Amino acid sequence: MVLGIRYSDPYVQVILVGFICFCCPGMFNAVNGMGGAGQADPKTADDANTALSVTFTLCSLIGAPVYNIFGARVIIPAALTYVLYIGSYLTPNSGFTIATGALLGIGAGFLWTAQAGIMMSYPTEAEKGKFFGTFWMIFNLGATMGAAISLGREWSSGSAQAVSQSTYIGFMVIMAIGAFLAIALLPPGKVIRADGTPVSLHRFSNWKREALEVLLLFKDWKMLVLIPLFAGSNWFYTYQFSAYNGGGYFNLRTRAFNNLFYWMFQIFGAGLFGFLLDWKVLGNRKRRAFIGNTITLVIMSALWIGCIFVQQKYTRESVVALKADPTLQMDVLSPGYAGLVIEYALFGAGDAIYQGFIYWLLGTMTNDTERAARYGGFYKTIQNAANAIAGQVDAIRTPYMTELAVSFAINGVGLLLAFAVCFAIPDVTEEVVDNLQGVEGETKLVGGHYEGVEGVERPEAYEKQSVGDEKV
Repeated sequence: MVLGIRYSDPYVQVILVGFICFCCPGMFNAVNGMGGAGQADPKTADDANTALSVTFTLCSLIGAPVYNIFGARVIIPAALTYVLYIGSYLTPNSGFTIATGALLGIGAGFLWTAQAGIMMSYPTEAEKGKFFGTFWMIFNLGATMGAAISLGREWSSGSAQAVSQSTYIGFMVIMAIGAFLAIALLPPGKVIRADGTPVSLHRFSNWKREALEVLLLFKDWKMLVLIPLFAGSNWFYTYQFSAYNGGGYFNLRTRAFNNLFYWMFQIFGAGLFGFLLDWKVLGNRKRRAFIGNTITLVIMSALWIGCIFVQQKYTRESVVALKADPTLQMDVLSPGYAGLVIEYALFGAGDAIYQGFIYWLLGTMTNDTERAARYGGFYKTIQNAANAIAGQVDAIRTPYMTELAVSFAINGVGLLLAFAVCFAIPDVTEEVVDNLQGVEGETKLVGGHYEGVEGVERPEAYEKQSVGDEKV
């Protein structure tokens, strides 16, 4: 222990996962957020992202079994696929980029499922929002720094339409560092909460057990009701990155400037909203779920309505002339630019709030590390299946206004249906778990603490906390 910081503390471990994602998905987002991954023609990036989404979809579904069987070390090879993908942009071979996109989907499926299992099950029920907010702020600090690096390199780009190779190399170095940070992660059984109890007592699982548990997710009414919410969580990225920012209305340095503010506002959105969801002054968990759902719905609706006025300024056809003569594109110094960057920055905050609500809502359903990984895997499966479709919707040159309308509709329907799940949220989550070390049969997990397991009794402090929660 150094200065009161305990390495085995769940919060420290989630912070470490945040820095891994800071280096890998964070830097990937910084590149992707420039529109077309910083390329003059976004088609290769669109096709690579579609391949990524297809394999991401499949591997998210099996990501939970892989994590539950092999542990958090699967993050190391998973994170290295980010390095390979960014490296593909150093070559002119679009086929290679698309192939590495497919490989990245495999790695991302394993990484994000492990991340979800850790982030949703390690905190106590009173800290789910705090843990999400902390993770998301660190993760997006990576994207923000990556975007700042891009902006610094591309500020004097003039009429250039693609980022320099040195920018990609810089991202690769940072991603490699992140991949090897995963060596420092502790197994769940060695992660100890402040009350002295471990976050997990599970043995390593097996394929037969995991296959059955994954199939049962498709019979869970909550998971089925939340499918539109999950689908909308990455669908809007294609519009925001490839249509709004990368469609051709902005020149390269302005795309980089927009990108910086998008990820910077993710940090603010995650921090404020994550801590709001834990704020007991607002009421019990069910009431906070309704408040969080309503806030998210209002914010996303306002952003899409505001974006309609921006989208009226250009179409796919009108930007052809702008790409032919970059001096005609919108620049950071052009009149009227301020409102456009504010809209894009607020999209970043809206994304953090939307994703934060999903993670917090799923976190109210379980405190079990295995089940949290499966929920996270199901979420990512739906998310990326939808993202693959969105990428191809853009690739076939769908009108930008149509893309906007579809994104708005999916977000609206998903958030409205989520209210049904909010009704079912308990003040304290009680669930039955099995596959525990030294325990035969099933055991009850109440608020994240094992009942009746020798040597791991429910702490008195937690009983007081639970009673207090019910009185709020």
